[in-house]
Amino acid sequence: MTTARRLDGYTLDDWESLDPQEGRRIELVDGRFVVNAAPAMRHQRVADRLQTLLDAAVAREGMEALTAIGVRVGRNLGYIPDVVVTSEFLDTGSVDVRNVVLVVEVVSPSTKKNDRLEKPAAFAAAGVERYWRVETADVEGPTIYCYQLDAGAYSLTATLAAGVAGTVAVTSTVSVTFDPADLTSSRR
Repeated sequence: MTTARRLDGYTLDDWESLDPQEGRRIELVDGRFVVNAAPAMRHQRVADRLQTLLDAAVAREGMEALTAIGVRVGRNLGYIPDVVVTSEFLDTGSVDVRNVVLVVEVVSPSTKKNDRLEKPAAFAAAGVERYWRVETADVEGPTIYCYQLDAGAYSLTATLAAGVAGTVAVTSTVSVTFDPADLTSSRR
């Protein structure tokens, strides 16, 4: 990667041409590359278990859930959400936001501002129907805040707390029931 900055900002083409960086996530925000460290083990465990749960739920609809893939949001905006549910099976380097039906972000101390404010605003503006935010700081287990697009902004539709199984819509035709505590608990 070059250390020079383009005066007019980087584009999605620049972002997609980057070589993957082991242990880092590079996103494109307003024409700038933003580098985040790889997620911690607890964070990745939550994302992986959610991906498995969501993928099984949406498979019969021809959709799929993936972790840590690039989503092209705008000309100078490309994010790498923790989990994405796509409207169809895709085999591309990154996904166009128009093919995304759900974005899930697992909040980390270093990404909390982006996960709570900036990303939901960008995904809502791009028309992504659902956004889930997973807060993992609670000792009992994660809390999941589930939002649905309503008149161009997200409205809270459900809150799933650890220790209580709840049902939440993934799409207009698919729902899942689970206890958020299962996302971090030991399998023994």
